[in-house]
This record gives sequence, C-alpha cells and structure tokens, in this order.
Amino acid sequence: MPNKPNFPTTLSELDASWLTDALQESLPGINITHFDAETIGVGSGFMGDLARLQLHHNHLPDTAPSSMVIKFSSHFEATRLLAGRMNYYGRELGFYSDCAGQAGVSVPQIYYQQAQAETNHFVMLMQDLSPAVPTDQIVGNTLAESEQVMLAFADLHAQWWNNPTLEQLAWTAPLTHVQPIDESLRLLNESIDSAAKTGRFDAYPNLKKLQPLLPPLFKMAPPPPEPFTLVHGDLRSDNIFFIPDSDVACSKPIIIDWQTAGIGQPMTDIARWLTQSISIEQRQNHEHDLLKRYHDRLVANGVKNYSYKKMLQEYEINLVITLLMFSMSMDEIDQSSERAAKLFHAMYSRLDAALADWPVEKTLKLLPMLIPFMKISVWFKTHFKSSAA
Repeated sequence: MPNKPNFPTTLSELDASWLTDALQESLPGINITHFDAETIGVGSGFMGDLARLQLHHNHLPDTAPSSMVIKFSSHFEATRLLAGRMNYYGRELGFYSDCAGQAGVSVPQIYYQQAQAETNHFVMLMQDLSPAVPTDQIVGNTLAESEQVMLAFADLHAQWWNNPTLEQLAWTAPLTHVQPIDESLRLLNESIDSAAKTGRFDAYPNLKKLQPLLPPLFKMAPPPPEPFTLVHGDLRSDNIFFIPDSDVACSKPIIIDWQTAGIGQPMTDIARWLTQSISIEQRQNHEHDLLKRYHDRLVANGVKNYSYKKMLQEYEINLVITLLMFSMSMDEIDQSSERAAKLFHAMYSRLDAALADWPVEKTLKLLPMLIPFMKISVWFKTHFKSSAA
C-alpha cells in the first residue's frame, strides 16, 4: 500500500501547525494560531473539495491575508481514480507552477500546493477571491459577462498560440489523447448501453439521437490539435468569478479550476462556454456576435492564418466533442448534492438545443471519413514547419 501523504487530505486533518509550516515559503514568518473553516463549492465543482479558512495569525508579513481557500482532492474515491487516470490534479498543479504567471488572464494566487500521485491526493492553499463571486451556471451568464469571457480567453489563447513550450511540459497532453483509443471506445459503448437502459437522455432528443453516431469516430486515434493553444478545458460559469456590482463591461473575469488544462483546439473552451453557461435564447440570439468578438480579439493579439470560417468549422467539431464528453458515464463523478441534478439538466438541455441549431448530424456522419485526411494535413503542416525551422 502507498504511504499516507505527508499533508492533510481532508478538512478534519487540517491543523494550525501544518498551515504555519506550509505557508512559510510564500508568507515568511507567519504563525497561524487557529482558524475557522467553512465548506464551500458544494454542487459546483465535482473533482475536488473546497473550504474557506478564516485565519488568525501574527500578521507577519504585513501582506498576510486573513482568509484563503483550501482545496483537496475529492472525498469520492471513484472521482479520485478518474482524476488519477486523466491526471486532472497534476494538470492543475502544473498549470499554476508553469503557466499561471504568464497565462494572459486573471487567476488566483497560490500559496502552497503538494500532491501524491500514487494515492491521487493533493492539497492547495489559494487566494480567497472575495468579494468576487462565481457566476451561477444554472441561471446562466449575462451577455456582458460572456463578452468579457470571450475577450479574456482570446487573450489566453493568443498568448499560447502554437507555443512549443506547451509540448515540452509533462502535464499538457491533450485530454483526447490520454486514454488508449480501444479503451475509450469500450467505455463509450458501455455508457451508451447504460443510458439506453436508464433513460438518462430521454428528455434530450438530440443527444439521444446522435449518440449512435459516435462510436465510428474511434476507428483511429484523433489527430493532434491544429492550431493548438493552452485551453482551460472546463470553461463554464461556476469557474468564473466577477466582482459583484462592478461595471462588468470593464471587469476582467478571474478563472479558477484548471484541472482539465492542457493542449487543445481553441474552440474547446469557446464551445463549452456558449453551450453550457448561457441560456438557449441568449446563445441563439448572440452566438455569432460573441464568436466574432472572440475572433477579432485573436487577430488584434497577432494571431494569423486562422480565418473566421475555419474557426466556425472547429466550433462545430467541438460541439461533437462536448457531446462525446457528456455521452461518457458520469458514475465516477459525485452527483449527490441537490444542486447537481439542476446543473446537469442545464448543461444537457443547452447542448441539446445547440446540436439542433448546427448541422452536427451531417458532421458526425462525415468525420469518420475525414479523420485520416485531417491527420495527414496536420502531419504535413508539422513536418514542413519543422523543416523550415
């Protein structure tokens, strides 16, 4: 059996002495005498457990905060196993170590982080973002908030556009390439069979209709993302903070929860946001305006050879990828909270509407034939780019 981690894995194991030791590097001289803890984020984040700590200390250094947030791996064992398989916890710790300082977007400050890969446990002490608060995915974001998210992620994506540094980091492998293709196909078929028996998608006719078209996509491994950038991978309302009562048109969002970060197509993030975090009506009325806002910002940031037409093609392909993600079993994710059922209904119903509004069925039927050509195209571009260098 693996050794027990040398850090707390639950709130009940946390004490002032460990906090004092853990914070010495980022806050030299601090001495935590005691703290009060409040569990937060129930039903919002599914891969980890969160609590807000009210700290009582000697006020050294002068900049020492009076509160911070502690994040643990999930108390749900199946979720920890999933996180280990996909390296979700390693991705978040890697992002904050390697990319946060030059991410191009606002993220929390990290005071301490540590992990034990063999047990899939980690702990992280991070900035309490209060008075900023997360937006509510069930309600959906406002148009002004979505505009700011489009601009922020255009800045992030442009900062890391086709950046070879990403390929040299140990944790950034595209999520679509982590698991063997045969294993992914087996899990997908099991999930489709299970959904048919349980009626999981009976209320979402487009999800249900298109699911049988997904297995043929697994005839061969997917091509690497091209173009690629650093993606968040789970861009949705619950992971976005704004300061309440501020002028949203001038307010930059703060982005948390980087457990699915890595190399990916830029539309990975944008498709998730537009089909998960705004109402169906708002997406239908403003989808192309928001996409244009994002593309204009990319171009202003110096991104070249990425036409609006190509972006829309990638956007539609990422609707398929989002469908694929939701078609996989969710049994490994803790959905026991009262909020979880409402949240998943919001996500499923919004995606279901987007699948009807775009010609996704036609795309799904063509993709198995196109994937070999997409892989060849990526190979040629990569080969000639390397030769030119």
